Amino acid sequence: MAELTFLSQPGGNIWAAEAPDWTNSEREVLKIGITGEAIEARASARGQTWQVGQMYGVVGTGMIFTQHVFRGLKRDMFVGDDRKADRSKYAVSWAAPNDVRFAEDAQGGYLEYYPAPEGCIFVVYISINRMLVEFPDIFGWAEHWTWVDEDPGKSGAPVEWADRYEELVWSRDA
Repeated sequence: MAELTFLSQPGGNIWAAEAPDWTNSEREVLKIGITGEAIEARASARGQTWQVGQMYGVVGTGMIFTQHVFRGLKRDMFVGDDRKADRSKYAVSWAAPNDVRFAEDAQGGYLEYYPAPEGCIFVVYISINRMLVEFPDIFGWAEHWTWVDEDPGKSGAPVEWADRYEELVWSRDA
């Protein structure tokens, strides 16, 4: 089973999940990074136990089962100097079987598994890695993940996906 892996890169240590290679490169899988800072921000924020649990139990174990990859968000996004950052974002989706929450007790932390929300699929938003010298093994960065209603006409895709994203770039069923 896939899981988050800890990678040592010239730019530092990061966590990575595997995704199918939708770029038609020579790679078996794409590595999608999650920085320690992103993990710490979620772990230290109140009410983020679901985000942390999902990182380990849904993103880390499930991204390899991606059913669809979309590129370009149909909403304006300004990041740094990039006024058109929305065009280069990816969204990957799949029908994850479980939702996961991080919990703690006297012995430490553990993951609690729950059924996935009915009628929903899981979506991870990814930015392209622009720091290839520092992180050469990373294709992109997982920035946000969430449950979204499933499109009734396309299994494993977000509802109204054609209105959300510029293009469908890859599907497992293609």
